Amino acid sequence: MQEKMMVTDALNSINAGLKSLADMISQTEDQQLRQTLVQMRNGAETCQQELYTIAKSKNYYQPAQKATQEEIMSVKELVNTLTSQSGQASQGGQAGLSGQHGQNHMR
Repeated sequence: MQEKMMVTDALNSINAGLKSLADMISQTEDQQLRQTLVQMRNGAETCQQELYTIAKSKNYYQPAQKATQEEIMSVKELVNTLTSQSGQASQGGQAGLSGQHGQNHMR
């Protein structure tokens, strides 16, 4: 196996591991386990960054083009819209419940 293939394979494995750790961290209630997983994630991120730097310096990996300011603003607006809609849906659900409660109370 060529070195480029090995580096690419290692980067893909680390990236998949980071995603798995993020999922586990967000779903763990036990604080001690959560802290251990966070430490593992931090170590994996450091390793990934080092491997990424090596891969980039040897032209094994070409990062995506940087986003333009216009693209960044477009994504920010989309996230703000989705966050706002999510908040309104949550409040609407609560208002609906309290409105329903009020109706039951009046009977």
